[in-house]
Order: sequence, then C-alpha cells, then structure tokens
Amino acid sequence: MRDLFLLGAMLVFVPLGMLNAFIAYLLCGWVSMLSPAYYLYGFMDSVRFNLIFAVVAIGALLIGRNRFKNRHGYLNPTVLLMLAFMAHGILCAIFAYSGNPLNETLAVQFVKTLIYCLLAPLLLTTRYRFHALLLVLALGLGFQGAVEGLKVIKSGGAHRPLGIPSSMMSDNNQLAVAMVMVLPILFYLYQYSKNRLLRIAFLGTMALTVACVLGTMSRGGLVGLLALALWFVLTSRHKLVSLVLIVSFAAAAVTLAPERMFSRVSSMENIESDSSFMGRVAAWKISSAVALQNPVFGGGFHAIQYTPTWDAYRYRQGLLGWIATPPPDERGKAAHNIFFEVLGDMGFVGLGLFGLLFVNAFRARAEIRRRTTNGRWLWARDMSDTLFLSLFAYMISGSAVSMAYFEPFYVILMAMEMLRQWVRHEAMRADAVALRVEEDAP
Repeated sequence: MRDLFLLGAMLVFVPLGMLNAFIAYLLCGWVSMLSPAYYLYGFMDSVRFNLIFAVVAIGALLIGRNRFKNRHGYLNPTVLLMLAFMAHGILCAIFAYSGNPLNETLAVQFVKTLIYCLLAPLLLTTRYRFHALLLVLALGLGFQGAVEGLKVIKSGGAHRPLGIPSSMMSDNNQLAVAMVMVLPILFYLYQYSKNRLLRIAFLGTMALTVACVLGTMSRGGLVGLLALALWFVLTSRHKLVSLVLIVSFAAAAVTLAPERMFSRVSSMENIESDSSFMGRVAAWKISSAVALQNPVFGGGFHAIQYTPTWDAYRYRQGLLGWIATPPPDERGKAAHNIFFEVLGDMGFVGLGLFGLLFVNAFRARAEIRRRTTNGRWLWARDMSDTLFLSLFAYMISGSAVSMAYFEPFYVILMAMEMLRQWVRHEAMRADAVALRVEEDAP
C-alpha cells in the first residue's frame, strides 16, 4: 500500500517539478532527508527518488523553468568556500590511502551534497522560498522525530531509536544530532504559521522530537538539547514563551524518561572512567596523527574507519598526547567528532575550510541582525537566529559524532548566505528610495 501511495505521489510530483525548478529542488531535498526507501517494502524501495528529482530540477533550470531571477548575483563567500571545499575534498579522495572502500562512496556523496547546495543561489530569491525551504527541512527531519518520538512515548521509554539505515542518520547518535538541529526550525514555523492547526502540529512535533532525542540515549544529543535550550532562552525575542515551552518540555521529559536514561547521564560525571568517551579520545588522537603525517590532504574520507589505516596510526598520540587513554581497539572506528573527522579525512587545509564555513555563517547572521534593526524585516532577523541555532546545535552535538558531511548542515549554511544577500539587496534598495525621496523633497 505504501508503495502504491508513493507511486501515485510521484506521478503528481514529477510533472510539478518539470513545471517549476524550485519545486523539484525542494522535493529533491525532502526525499533526501526523509529517506522514503526506509519505509517501503515493495517494488518502490529501490527507486532513487533524490536522483530523479535532482535530474528534474537541473533540467527545469536549463530550460528556464524558474519564475524568479537571482537579483543578488551568484558568487558570494559561501559559494566560493563550498567550491574550494569540494575541490579540496576531490583531491583528498584522489590522494587517499588505497584500499579504503568508504573513500569513493563518501566522496561521491559529498560532491552531490555540495552541488545540491550550490544550486540554491539560483532559486532562493524570495521570502516565500526561504519559508518553503524551512518547511521542507521540518517535513523531512521532523517526520523522523515525530514517528520515533511517538514510539518512545507509546513504549513508556522502552523504545530506543537507532537511526535510519538508508540515510546519513544511520545510528542513534547521528539521529539525535539531526533532531536537535531541526528543533529551532520547528519553533520558527510555529511562530510564523497563521493557521492554528499548523501551529499545534509544529508544537506537537517539537515535543515528539525532544522525546526522540531522549529515547536515543545519545549523550551528544542531550548536551545539544541543553545548550540549545539555554541559548534559546537567552537570545529569543519571546523569552517568556521560550522559557514556558522549555520548562514544559523538561518537566515532561523528566516524567517520561526511563531510568536507563538517568543512568546514562550520570555516567558523564566521571569521564576518565567512561570507556566509551576515552575510546573517542583515542580516535581523535589517531585522526590528528593522520593529519600530522598528511597535513594537506589527510588520509581520505573516513580514513581511520579503514582498519589498516587505523592500525598504522594506532599508537601515535597526534595532537592529544597529553591525555592518557587506554590502548585503542584493534579495528577501525569513526572519529566521533566533526572537526577531528575532517582533520583526519582532509588534513589541516580541509579543517580550515570547514571552520571558515562556520565563521562565514556567523558573520552573515551578524550582518542580517545589523541590517534588520527598528523592526524592519523582522522575519529575516528571526530566521537568521533560527538558522544560527541549528548550526550551534550541530556544532555542539557534533563534537561527539561523525557527521561532518551531513547535507542539512550545508543547506542551512547556504540558506544563511542567501538570506544575507536578500537583506543586503533590500536594504540597498530601501536606502536608494529614501535618497530619491530626500532629493525630491522641496
């Protein structure tokens, strides 16, 4: 039945995408985050939905099926940084240690992700389109949070979400990071939805997503939740509403969370005796050792997950020799940190480009806030805060998980940049109008 339903949906969505490149672009992002193959069991489970919509979107762009022209120009700091990051990633894949089966697969996925984001400047041109992109993020990631959160609540906390195997959220820690990232977006849509039922739906999805994060028992996810809640209250324009929501969610979480969750949290008190955490520190050592040996290109994508590479650097201390750790495992492991992941995969050059993407996004947010004073384009100011909070959640939660190439992160980076370009263009136009009025005044 699911397969037939999705087949019917495709018969509608594909023609719509052919008529409008932006619709095809949104559908491509939506199926990438939703990962519909995970929910199918019949003849549609092998269909490459994102490839279909990507081809439709590019084809529609080439034949001019885009109603709005980009008034802000294509080249901007984020585009240039992503192009540089993509070019460097390709070189890292070419010069990677041989034999790693993960290198080529992840390199191709990485390039596809950045190409998708590099199309955004041609399409993100109006307020309506910015909101539509956030809605797609909410429908893709929020759906996962709602489904898994319902299972957690229904089971009384016994259900543990373990990720979506057919996506980049393939384990509980990665799923938790994605769910923390989508929470600010859900709140923004709750604030700006005029329909009462939609507001209730977004608020309910937020609650279920929090339940999903708690159910994963991911300590990185929990730290991200706490950091997000604190920053949310401190920076929100609606501090009282934010505080009431967070207190309500916290009370519900304490009531519903299983005892094993509290045991998991209490284990964070003594880090040195936590074998899981110390194993991650050992992985960070090995990642940095690979980068010190290959400072420009690193070891290639997911280098240390390839056991021969892991074994070659197993006892090297890298940049963290001052931290005592038990002997590392004999088999390769993930880096368990987005920054050390990029460091080991792409060397110090790649890490520098990765860090510049963050810095540029934070500078973009500062410019948007500066240009949206006196209540002008308040929605853009709130949206920049929302995107910043998602990036902040990713940065904090990502310190304990390997998700450096997670597509929504790059989508949010580009959305922040295009929002800056939109605000800059509108501010210049408003200033020009004001100047003409002043010149015409008697």
